[in-house]
Amino acid sequence: MTEEVVYQSPLMYRILRDDAGLVIEVVVGGIAMSTVRVRLSAEQALAYERDGSGFSDQLANAIMASPRSYQ
Repeated sequence: MTEEVVYQSPLMYRILRDDAGLVIEVVVGGIAMSTVRVRLSAEQALAYERDGSGFSDQLANAIMASPRSYQ
């Protein structure tokens, strides 16, 4: 499976495109940092295509605030 970086944010997340669609990868944590990867639903992918980083910033912030909800 190949991945392409679609968007790299200064907020420590990136949007990736693979064969199955879009994925958001967010750096979370304080001292012990890790990444959370979430596949965007069809509706979320459309929202990203429509609103760009405005949508992905909100989603990344939600993931950073509650990463366990997205794992």
